[in-house]
Amino acid sequence: MIKTHGYAAQSATTPLASFDYEHRSPGPKDVHIAINFCGICHSDIHQARNEWGNAIYPMVPGHEIVGTVKAVGAEVTKFEVGDTAAIGCMVDSCRTCASCKAGEEQYCDRHETVFTYNSKD
Repeated sequence: MIKTHGYAAQSATTPLASFDYEHRSPGPKDVHIAINFCGICHSDIHQARNEWGNAIYPMVPGHEIVGTVKAVGAEVTKFEVGDTAAIGCMVDSCRTCASCKAGEEQYCDRHETVFTYNSKD
């Protein structure tokens, strides 16, 4: 497990507050990134305030991320430790279903899409 610190909403009505949590250890296809900067956009605010009705709390918003690669899994080929990496709103999907092959990973038929906010992983 990786000890992590962020600022989280505990509910739709609470302000963001300091939050410590543990993130799972990286797997063979994962890239572990030390986040240097993140951006908050309207979708983070809508999610944190549960305006779309599907919020998972506690929630750490800020899904536009730039950081430095700290470690890579054994199957990672496009990143090396020390690289700068940027992440949008999705970090994973099955990559094999019809939606993923059509370039629409956000609709992954296997429901394996991992979002960078309002996602359990």
